[in-house]
Formats: sequence, structure tokens, C-alpha cells
Amino acid sequence: MAISRRKFILGGTVVAVAAGAGILTPMLTREGRFVPGTPRHGFVEGTEGPLPKQDDVVVIGAGILGIMTAINLVERGLSVTIVEKGNIAGEQSSRFYGQAITYKMPDETFLLHHLGKHRWREMNAKVGVDTSYRTQGRVEVPLDEEDLANVRKWIDAKSKDVGSDIPFKTRIIEGSELETRLKGAKSSWKIAGFEEDSGSLDAEITTFVMAEYAKKLGVKIFTNCAARGLETQAGVISDVVTEKGPIKTSRVVVAGGVWSRLFMQNLNVDIPTLPAYQSQQLISAAPNAPGGNVALPGNIYFREQADGTYATSPRVIVAPVIKESFMYGYKYLPLLALPDFPVHISLNEQLINSFMQPTSWALNEESPFEKYRDMTALPDTPELNASLEKLKTEFPAFKDSKLVDQWSGAMAIAPDENPIISEVKEYPGLVINTATGWGMTESPVSSEITADLLLGKKPVIDAKPFSLYRF
Repeated sequence: MAISRRKFILGGTVVAVAAGAGILTPMLTREGRFVPGTPRHGFVEGTEGPLPKQDDVVVIGAGILGIMTAINLVERGLSVTIVEKGNIAGEQSSRFYGQAITYKMPDETFLLHHLGKHRWREMNAKVGVDTSYRTQGRVEVPLDEEDLANVRKWIDAKSKDVGSDIPFKTRIIEGSELETRLKGAKSSWKIAGFEEDSGSLDAEITTFVMAEYAKKLGVKIFTNCAARGLETQAGVISDVVTEKGPIKTSRVVVAGGVWSRLFMQNLNVDIPTLPAYQSQQLISAAPNAPGGNVALPGNIYFREQADGTYATSPRVIVAPVIKESFMYGYKYLPLLALPDFPVHISLNEQLINSFMQPTSWALNEESPFEKYRDMTALPDTPELNASLEKLKTEFPAFKDSKLVDQWSGAMAIAPDENPIISEVKEYPGLVINTATGWGMTESPVSSEITADLLLGKKPVIDAKPFSLYRF
């Protein structure tokens, strides 16, 4: 995804405010529903044959976080099995926006992204295949003078202490340099932040390439094989129970994306997250349009892909109201004061479904994950169409670009927007890596942290800000 999700899901408070403001009818017609789908573009076959009887580590979830964690563990000499309820990258990992950026990132997540960009820059050489990664400059024009002042302070602070020996390459640009970066723009933009070493990854390619690489290293990936839960002996994990049978192991990683909370509920462990969906689209190449990555006031965003097409998004979050919104939506209220992009509250059948959804089940019966193999959110088509018209107005070079695809990605976000990468005290040997809208950017480093925690080693960076027990 692009910039930080600042305004958010407000549960019952927002529903009441929205109703009082007379906007309940639009809420009832907005998208924000989870429906069956397929991997958005690529496809990688799962491992054939029976499940192993036992393995060193079992990873639950074959999205980018699960795959990168498995790769990291295999590189440390462990044998790893991934179990996935649907297809590899069947959900969010084939629907990300694809920015690898650090721009305006707070201290807690800055190094995750800064080191992540560096890891991705080396990835093509490491795996011997084009992952789609490209280093490309990113221009972001500040929203106003206050935003510009904050950016200057942030750049100054990071320039003095980046927290790493990898150089910090973000600066302010203006004049002819900015004009060149925004060639053909109708507006006269005067000043911007420029992240020279930002990166780009394409949802059609990256996760599928990394999954093939994982299989080449010996990672076993069993698709259409939902994990139902864990068994323990004497307080220690003994088995991961799947729909196809148990796998003996003492080490488990949960990287189930939006499903992690539900899986952990069956273990009586609470992960405080709420769902959010972001719509995006792909348009055809525009030879005379600016390259790289651009973010402008007025909700104009675009990013050039490896094949010359452009990914673009209106940066509008759709937040469905669910049972948990009423339980702890208040924890998200402070995010309202932080300027970013609009949130559309969606009131639909997902609210009813959330009250009907079982949160506990026996391990010898069908789990909810077997009913929902590959799920996706419906895109907010009116917002996508409107944003494309804005883009074409600002940059006439896009006027002949054709719509290639529209989609929506699903995220589960914690109240402070930081990911959850944490040991689970109640289950020694269990680590979770979840709750992020930046999984692609963070995955090379979050997977290292996950492996470090699982093996009792000091994490590559301080993991305290990502602990489950910070809430």
C-alpha cells in the first residue's frame, strides 16, 4: 500500500455519527463485502502428495508473509511446511499496491521499511528470477504548509540518525527537478518530498515468484489445506491439526492475514484488529507520462510497473462495520485526528455474518476456513472511476490509457497501525506475523524477526513495538 492509513474504523461510534449526519443511506450502498475469489493474476501449484507426519516448523498461510518466513527458516537449516486454506497468494498478496517506501514512516516501522527496501533491491540477484522489483524515485507533494513543515522535520531527523548503515535518500525537491519528475502536469507544483531509493513491486508477479523460489529451496506448500488449530502436550505445542490430518511440530508461525484473529480466537488468544479494504486499479501504458511513483494532493496516486502499465488508487479505505467494531472500535478513535485520506464506512451483511461466525470449534470438525478458501473484497468502482478521471485531467498523457483491472485488497489493522510480529506467551513455540497493510514492503525483515523470535535469537531490529502484548 501507499501512505499510512490514518483515519479508520470507528465501530458503533461512527455508525451513530454517520446516521446523525444523514449519510446512512450511502453507507448501505457502499461496497465493503468479502466474497469468494481467486488469485488475482498468477498461480502456483501446491505440493503434491500426503502431508508430512512431522516437520521442524509449520507455517499457517501462503501469502507473502508466510512464504518469506518459510524461506528465512529454510535458509537457517530448518525443514518447513506451509499449510494454506486456499491458493498461494489467493487473497491480499496478489492485490497489494506495491510501494516499497519509508516516506513519513514513524520510528516504530521506519526500519522495517528501510531495511525492507534494501532486501528487495538484492532479491532479483538472490533468487535468480525477476521479482518485478524496481528502484524508482517517489515524489509526494505535501498537502499543505503544515505537512511540508512536518516532512522537513522528519527528513532532518532521519538524515542525522537513520538507525542503519544503509544511506537515507529522501530529500526536498523543487524547480526544474520537480518539473521533470512531474512532466506534463496541468498544475504548477512548487515543492515535494522525493524518496530516491523507493521501490516498486507488482502484485501480478512478486508473491508467485517467491513461492516458486521457496519450493525450490524445499519448502512444502499444501494448498486447500486449512489449519483447524493446535494440540499441546504438557503445555507445549505438539501438533498442527489440518483438515487433511495432523503434523507433529513444536514450532508454528501464524501468518494468516485477515484470518489470523479468527484462528487465534479458537486458542483463546485475542488479536485486536479490524478489517479495512482498499480499492485499486491497473491501466495501460502511457509512453509520455511521468515514470516512477507519484502522490499528489487531490487523491492522485500512480506507480509505473515493470511492464510499463500503471497501478493507481484513490486511497480511500472502506471499513465494514462488524461485531468487533462495537467491542473495541473506540481504540481507533485517536487516528481520526491524523490527516490522510477518507474512510468510507460500509454497513452490509458482513455485520450480521460477524455475529453468526463461530469463534471456537473442535479440531475434528469443519473449521470456518474450509468454507472460505480464497476471499476478496469487492472494489469501490465509483471511487476508482472518479480517481482515474482526476488522473487523466492532471496528466493528459494518460487520456488514452485503458482500464486493465480493478480490485480491492483486504487488510486487518491494529489500533496503532503497527504490525503484530510476536511470540505468543500462552503457547511457547508459536509466533504470529500479521496485522499490516504493508506486508510486501515489510516481509523480508518481518520474516527475519519472526524467525529470530521462533528460534530464541535477538531480532534483527527491536520487536517490542510489534508485540501482541503492547495493547
